[in-house]
Amino acid sequence: MQFKDIIGQRFLINQLTEIIDSGRVSHAQLFLGKNGYGSLALAIAYAQYLSCSNRQHYAEGDLRADSCGECPNCRKFAELAHPDLHLYFPTANVGNSADKVTSNTFYPDFVKYLAECRHYPTPEGWMSYIGAEAKKGSINVNDAAEFIRLLSLKPYEAGYKMFVIWMAEFMKEDANGAAQRLLKAIEEPPENTLILLVAESGERIPATILSRVQAIRVGRIDPLSLGNALRQCCGQASDSDIERAVDASEGSYTAAVESLFSNETQRQCQGLFVEWMRMLARLNMKQLAAWVETVCELGREQQRQFLLYAQDALRACYLRSAAGYTVPGGLDFGDERFTAAFPAMVTTRNIEAFDKAFSDAIYAIDRNAYGKITFMQLSFTVSSLLRKR
Repeated sequence: MQFKDIIGQRFLINQLTEIIDSGRVSHAQLFLGKNGYGSLALAIAYAQYLSCSNRQHYAEGDLRADSCGECPNCRKFAELAHPDLHLYFPTANVGNSADKVTSNTFYPDFVKYLAECRHYPTPEGWMSYIGAEAKKGSINVNDAAEFIRLLSLKPYEAGYKMFVIWMAEFMKEDANGAAQRLLKAIEEPPENTLILLVAESGERIPATILSRVQAIRVGRIDPLSLGNALRQCCGQASDSDIERAVDASEGSYTAAVESLFSNETQRQCQGLFVEWMRMLARLNMKQLAAWVETVCELGREQQRQFLLYAQDALRACYLRSAAGYTVPGGLDFGDERFTAAFPAMVTTRNIEAFDKAFSDAIYAIDRNAYGKITFMQLSFTVSSLLRKR
């Protein structure tokens, strides 16, 4: 990870490279800021710059210096495979497994996840990636034991042994937990050791650790850099959508991406919903079969999101038709004629049955039911209910 690949944060990056170049590297540092600001990316790029054997310094441009990206150390950092770089992050048992898990257990998955999210991870995204959505991860005592063991080793290739602990607030805090063992390492670090903590909340890190680390506060990404990054990753998005996503993000890349995809997802759901309802009013089986095929090509989570959208849309239609109430933000399906006429199809005679049918379908999708059967059965139910207004 080079500094040039980080979104914005140029003032802070220049401070960090100046600290390393001047030889004022603290052995324990805390990168404190929201994950969407790039805290982990900064920590990894910092470690790479420290290890680079051919640092580049620039007379022009917004960066004063960066790692070369070509030396053996940089190439290994690019794959997160440097023998002197050790990453720790929250983990959890997946499924019904009772095996002891550590960061090493999921290391290949974590590397792939970071590549997919551009080194801007979130705890929720990571837990979902390994299939542990319902669990709260932790950096446990097994990680701490491995950490202590590696501390006793000398650097292999770089000048430092480097430990990056992402989501440090997830460390266990009991007497024998990871937090206590880390405290001992920070108090008496071996020579040529660099410990980089990455956290969103300093309040959840023990005060004894906070008092012994150099805090580096990572602020919001500037709007211009954030907008340019969104154009690179989401080239088909309109300028207006990108502007809205930037405005809603509070300087967070992950929040901006979520907002942008939320807008695109809503438009996709609108189109599918309007097409579906018109089809069911006439119950054209050939068209319905093709529509179900299209929906089933979506991932499970997208199918679930569509069903939730449709359920909420029907509730909003009922509020308009039965009580003349319009939900905040208005009722808009992206089709003026449909938006004006369809709400009258949802009345007190069918709204409860609509709600139950969609709840049942969502339950089925959550439990990996066969999508084609689920959507075809739901279609027949909805078509029948539309006639009971």
